Amino acid sequence: MINFQRVSCINGTVPLLPSFASAEELCSACKFVEDGEERVVVGSLDLNQCLWLPDELTGKRPGVNESSHTRAYLSNVCVAKELQRNGLGYALVDKSKKLAHEWGITDLYVHVAINNEAAKKLYNKCGFVYESEEPAWKARFLGRPRRLLLWLDMKKDTL
Repeated sequence: MINFQRVSCINGTVPLLPSFASAEELCSACKFVEDGEERVVVGSLDLNQCLWLPDELTGKRPGVNESSHTRAYLSNVCVAKELQRNGLGYALVDKSKKLAHEWGITDLYVHVAINNEAAKKLYNKCGFVYESEEPAWKARFLGRPRRLLLWLDMKKDTL
């Protein structure tokens, strides 16, 4: 992809059991077979290391004049509603932090909707701190909820 140095999609999966009442309704792209076992994707996120990040993603840290490409951004973070608040989101973010560390990432960013209390608690638990807040006018213009930009100092994060 243009402007991306690396992208990794990290998935959380569980065995597809007959007890899943809505197993037939699951998206066929979410089901797969691994080592003879049917599994289903129940959570995922993307870790993006870009050659440059748009202004809205860069935040204030590290300094704006830094020319290294050691920043990354988490996107498309999701966990199946039925499995939320069971540690899967934390495990996905933790895995992404380990991979980011392997890539040499020093600064990790994520956006969260300002009213998404569960996600804010998750990112806080994962070590992210408040960086900045999207102006209300911009969110209205783009037709989305206002977002916070959160930052994690990977140099200080203990894995």
